[in-house]
Amino acid sequence: MSFVFTIFIVLASVIMPTAVMEQEQPGGRVLAPGMLITDTLRHAPIQRDSIQPEIPLSRAYVIQDPRIDYLLEAHREAMQAQRGIPGYRVHLFMDSGNRARLNAQRERAEFEEKFANIRAYVVYEAPYFKLRVGDFRTRLDARRFLEVVRRQYPGAYIVRDLINFPDLETGY
Repeated sequence: MSFVFTIFIVLASVIMPTAVMEQEQPGGRVLAPGMLITDTLRHAPIQRDSIQPEIPLSRAYVIQDPRIDYLLEAHREAMQAQRGIPGYRVHLFMDSGNRARLNAQRERAEFEEKFANIRAYVVYEAPYFKLRVGDFRTRLDARRFLEVVRRQYPGAYIVRDLINFPDLETGY
């Protein structure tokens, strides 16, 4: 099958150029058989000093579909509404009942005394109040912290969650 296809390609490349007698080009020119398009071009000497760039070299101009701007703006709005990025937290406590909120806030206060540099969040997911801590970008970071708190909170585990944006470190 591939042999037949190869023969067809070879014959087509030999026969097709001779079958084209005349082709009209833009500008009203007609190509005769055997004449190349480059033969019809006017050859004028190009002087290097005569070439002037139309766009200054210090700027880049982007020509794009206006719908791209719309998509970028929609993405920005969605990210602002989301109020976070995907990441991990360590789940420490969960309770339901009449005093669940109070118990979760007590656990949070105890945690913040022990680990002042780690943020703690009380989250309500019906019917539970949950205490989750940390804003970890990777599961490995969350795992390292889990090993630190495992002795005080033996039931702790890692959960995927939307985390707050990391604090920007200024170098000046």
